[in-house]
Amino acid sequence: MNGSAVVARRILRSLRGDRRTLGLVVVVPAFIVYLLSEVFPAPQAIAPAILGVFVFFLTYMLTAIGFLRERQVGTLERVLVTPVSRGGIVLGYVTGYGLLAAVQSLVLLGSAIYFFDLEFEHGVWAFFGLELLGAFTALGIGIVLSLFARNEFQVIQFIPVVITPQVILGGTVLPIEELPWYLEGLARLMPITYLIDGMDYVVLGSGSVTDLWTAIAVLVIFTEASIILADEVIRRAG
Repeated sequence: MNGSAVVARRILRSLRGDRRTLGLVVVVPAFIVYLLSEVFPAPQAIAPAILGVFVFFLTYMLTAIGFLRERQVGTLERVLVTPVSRGGIVLGYVTGYGLLAAVQSLVLLGSAIYFFDLEFEHGVWAFFGLELLGAFTALGIGIVLSLFARNEFQVIQFIPVVITPQVILGGTVLPIEELPWYLEGLARLMPITYLIDGMDYVVLGSGSVTDLWTAIAVLVIFTEASIILADEVIRRAG
């Protein structure tokens, strides 16, 4: 078994008795969607924005807090002195938390289908693929920001700086074309903007297939950039 697989397996095994993290992965997404279904009797039109925001937010919380714990208990430091390469360590963490994010995304999707009675103009698997791309983008951002936090409160403090502006400007409140030009330009630099655009096309059929491919391309770039940045930060930490 290579080094990255060892790191990923250790992460997954460490969560067997971690009820809080398992609850964040399995229970919280379903509970949130249930509550929203009770508040919005016809949520089809707003489902892409809601699901895009929550998959991003929940994955950020899962990864940032989980990786912070790795540092707090000294696990990361112990892993850094093993023969595993820095790239292998990053790949292991991305794989481990990525599997958790995939489960969380699947729970969110299944809950939306059940509680929202959600239908997809262009296929459920296209939606799940976008979910995963959004989750992996948030995963990379969570790892990077957790390296600058000393405790869980500081992880939460990053939310108004990193997550909230994306929720406000990313198309959840107004189409970004209706924003002032300087805010529209800022919105086009945010991954949630493209995540919601792609989900709008897949769920509602709004826009064109070009919007979907643009969203996929941009989210892949954001995912790769955040993971590369995480790799560089961990290398410096080592």
